[in-house]
Amino acid sequence: MCRFYKNLFINPQLISMTTKNEIWDQIKRSIRGDIPKSEFKTWLSQASLLEINPEVAVIEVPNKFVASWLSENYSEHIRQLLRDLVGAHPAIRFSYQTPRKRKKEKKKRIPRSSKTSFPSRLDPSCTFSDFVTARSNGLACSSALDVANNPSYKYNPLYIFSKWSFGKTHLLHAIGNEAIKNDPDHKAVYLSAENIISQFEKTSPDWINGFWGKGEAPRFLLLDDIQTVASHDKSQRELLSLCTQFLESKRQLVVAASAPPSQINNLLPQLRSRLEWGLITEIKVPDQKTKMKVIHQRAKQHDVQFQEDATFFLASSTNDLKNLVRLIDKIKTHASLHGNKIDISMVQSILENKLHTQIGPERIQEITAKYFQISPYDLLSRKKERKISYPRQVAIFLTRKYTDMSLTEIGRAFGNKHHSSIIYSITSIETNIKSKIEVINDINILRGFLSNGSLE
Repeated sequence: MCRFYKNLFINPQLISMTTKNEIWDQIKRSIRGDIPKSEFKTWLSQASLLEINPEVAVIEVPNKFVASWLSENYSEHIRQLLRDLVGAHPAIRFSYQTPRKRKKEKKKRIPRSSKTSFPSRLDPSCTFSDFVTARSNGLACSSALDVANNPSYKYNPLYIFSKWSFGKTHLLHAIGNEAIKNDPDHKAVYLSAENIISQFEKTSPDWINGFWGKGEAPRFLLLDDIQTVASHDKSQRELLSLCTQFLESKRQLVVAASAPPSQINNLLPQLRSRLEWGLITEIKVPDQKTKMKVIHQRAKQHDVQFQEDATFFLASSTNDLKNLVRLIDKIKTHASLHGNKIDISMVQSILENKLHTQIGPERIQEITAKYFQISPYDLLSRKKERKISYPRQVAIFLTRKYTDMSLTEIGRAFGNKHHSSIIYSITSIETNIKSKIEVINDINILRGFLSNGSLE
């Protein structure tokens, strides 16, 4: 340290704001050199030293999630730096303000129609308190909380992406639930890609003006898996109109996808531009510690207890958090039925048998659609363009390989298609897999996903 405040605590009441700022600036400079720039910006750029005395140093941060993360990861480091700088070793406490009440702004209204009010589709079980924070999701989580507390203020739209199921859908629902908790007059609507496509593909061009039915447009619009809409031109055009109206009326838009807008194929340039207006943040692959926290939290909710080696083994089995939760629920059900303790042998047995018990046409359709960045709805349609027909043939081929379903049953599972169409799809893939590298690679990758039970 370049400066030592050796007489700082002779009279703590006389410590000036300038002195606090100098101390905190030196601490930040020291930490900045040890961590990535993006991490520093996320967690420490908005923090400040609010109070310091021999017993405690109070650091003010934007919200409780930043406080929780810094407390877990940097408290001891900051204490050591304070000891070197001021000759004291105070406890570290983090402080944050509750969301301030903003004046209600005059909103531009979107036309109403005679239809019934639009359902919110929010999952009340997905909240910020149930979300496990970590380095992999810290920026996305803190940004989501800021948006829930201060809509249309910092980030609009907020765009969250991750390759597979790392928690982005949970954050969408958490934003809506938190916003309604803060202000019951706020309305939040969650729309999956399937919701969007099913609504827009059946409507007349001017129906967008009455999209919200009798009620006014919600304060929050939460759009999930937006990449699957990119294969539907009509849905994209309607969605562009809806998002434009929504942003112009200063309402909060939050979007989740498997990739940033610039990497989504076939996305309309105008829609891509709208989605890039605000903050784009990624949720990265969760580490082992984070996955174990998810298991402990879910087990606590179910009032069951995993042995530590079983927890570690289960956390090592997948990076897909949705699949991890599904496995926890399956293990809990097995334990409750058979009265067994949840040890590593039980977990290993269930993991070894999960392929036969979990793979069905719906799961194959889900994984295939996500791999090809289309909607499961497309696989059931009669669209003939290659970007839809080829993934459909692959899904039908895999369904034949991984299930005991008859050709007629497979046809019903794929939108009531004739068994001759099913035979053609299977034969086409069986022929191409012998000579076409593209088909060989796609089938091998999807087989790996199906065998692992997740899309990693």
